[in-house]
Amino acid sequence: MREMDREAILAAVEAAGVVGAGGAGFPTHKKLAADCEALIINGAECEPLLQVDKELLHHYLPVVLEGTAAARKAVGAKRVYLTVKGKYHALLGEIEQCLASWPWVELVPLPDIYPIGDEHLLVYHVLGRPVPPRGLPLQVGAVVLNVETLYNVAKALNGESVTQSYVTVNGAVAQPGTWSVPIGTPIEEVIEAARPLVEPGSQAVITGGPMMGEVVDDLSEPVTKTTKGLIVLPRDHVVVARLSSEQALLRWAYSVCCQCTMCTDLCPRHLLGHPLWPHRLMRSLAAGGPLDAESAAGALLCSECGVCDQYACFMGLSPRRVNQVLKAKLGSRLNGLEFSWSEEARAGLADGRVPTERLIAHLKLTQWHQPAPLRGSLPGSRRMTIPLKQHVGAPASCQVQPGEVVEAGTLLGKMANGRLGAAVHSSVAGTVIAVADGNVVIERGGSDG
Repeated sequence: MREMDREAILAAVEAAGVVGAGGAGFPTHKKLAADCEALIINGAECEPLLQVDKELLHHYLPVVLEGTAAARKAVGAKRVYLTVKGKYHALLGEIEQCLASWPWVELVPLPDIYPIGDEHLLVYHVLGRPVPPRGLPLQVGAVVLNVETLYNVAKALNGESVTQSYVTVNGAVAQPGTWSVPIGTPIEEVIEAARPLVEPGSQAVITGGPMMGEVVDDLSEPVTKTTKGLIVLPRDHVVVARLSSEQALLRWAYSVCCQCTMCTDLCPRHLLGHPLWPHRLMRSLAAGGPLDAESAAGALLCSECGVCDQYACFMGLSPRRVNQVLKAKLGSRLNGLEFSWSEEARAGLADGRVPTERLIAHLKLTQWHQPAPLRGSLPGSRRMTIPLKQHVGAPASCQVQPGEVVEAGTLLGKMANGRLGAAVHSSVAGTVIAVADGNVVIERGGSDG
């Protein structure tokens, strides 16, 4: 990798279309344009059953560290922290040996709790600084990037665009694993590689993870830059039911909350000191009266981690879904609101931790919690559907037309100057057969087809 200055690093990352691989897809070149004191590498792999970060660190640690070095130069960080679950003893040993040549990187073992990968919790664990409500880690001097993002940064510096996504397939499958998947591959073809144990008519597929993921209704949907996990479960599994029946959960939530306060007592953002009180919101709704301003505004602070409904509430209610509805209805009216808070974590933070193994047992996922080793690359489908929006911000502006021949890495969409978003590239060689509904459809052919 050639030596590059800050501007060249930012330009390369932007041109490659790198986005946050572990979250909503925030354009990485925008994050790297900031100045900060500490760079935190998020290897926590927050959701149960997902193992992309662990596998990338095991197989491609030098590449991740090359991306880290570039990111450090871009943001001017004085300190770099690589965070990994402490339970991965063999991996920690490998990392410690490698870091002998990278003395400016400090390895930070993490407790095996959920949701330690949440940026606010991670920054507090590493730096002891609570991020303000609705704030960013940058406000306390930190930038957080996940492992796959830094892997993609290193690739970008060598002129390689983001055309693949690493995806763990786990759950009710005979061959759980992690694969490098060409972006645009239908989800059903990725699932087939893991050999599902449940018949198609009886199975459900969750994209993301069992806590914050979504049930996929159409398995022809494509893998994108932010696809990290696909969980296969029987359709009657409790996790599927909780992620599926939104209206039933909302009606139930409005009517039978007993005010035990467990949703608040275990809410990670509440425990960090943020003015979020899920049980008060539920009380107001159950009473049928108007919402008080503090409770309604608190919905904006919800990270939607799922601790309240998937773990804390013994009645199966969903404050998270209520918060989602309120965000949609009230978000624009409350966006300018300022929150008063103590600027320190609450006393119950340590006691409110949710051990991942206990969470897995609670979700009845123990039998599906399997190692998911890196198993190489999938070839992709004969027909690939590549969305022009796989990131936070506006869709990329299409740069190709039907009938045009493209190669792997061909620019399909770029952002207008000054607009938030990321470039999109073809993951395969072939011919563009359609540009519609925000997607570029490519029929495989050519050198890699």
